[in-house]
Amino acid sequence: MSGEPGCAAILLAAGTSSRMGAGRHKLLLPLAGRPLVQHSVEAILRSQARPLVIVLGHRAEEVRAALGDYAAHPAIELVVNPAYAQGMSTSLRCGLQALQARTARLGEPAPAGALIFLGDQPFVSAALIDRLIAHWRSAGRRIVAPSAGGRRGNPVLFASDLFSELEQVAGDEGGRRVLERHRAELALVEVEEALAFHDVDTWESYQTALHAQSGEGEEHAPQP
Repeated sequence: MSGEPGCAAILLAAGTSSRMGAGRHKLLLPLAGRPLVQHSVEAILRSQARPLVIVLGHRAEEVRAALGDYAAHPAIELVVNPAYAQGMSTSLRCGLQALQARTARLGEPAPAGALIFLGDQPFVSAALIDRLIAHWRSAGRRIVAPSAGGRRGNPVLFASDLFSELEQVAGDEGGRRVLERHRAELALVEVEEALAFHDVDTWESYQTALHAQSGEGEEHAPQP
């Protein structure tokens, strides 16, 4: 809605898929007739989150190709993290810097927050994304995350005044340390979707995803 703070999205899609085995790249695996990485992109584009920064790294050109027409979507900014092997924190930093560079280059309003997504969670829905954004706007908290059965999940929304702290995170983690530091400012949104936090990071978890998607229709975001 006009006048409300904007919320961007950063999709971390640079990892090596080391737990998948057999040289497979999880983001390229087919799910419901399209590459797994497209599921997150489609959900984000159906939501209120704008713009979307996608951080590539491992086998970047293959992942870019798997995005299809989405790679040229005007709301999407693609960036390659050359230091992806040094851990998730480098991709988070790369995404935040690309977001800020885009807003400066295009003269877009600076977002008041950003949702941090993991590329291997194909069951995060647009409805959940919009619920997180709505709760952030109404609750006045600097961090908002989904929760199911007492388990906190992803994506996590961080207010923009935490971006500088997120850029200082090191190692193979995302915003967990910043979240712990500001736990009093965390608001949780309870969700009922059983698969909302399902990570496709092993061959077994991929089989679970295939089983969950079999026979189910799904709304697609319009192609640019």
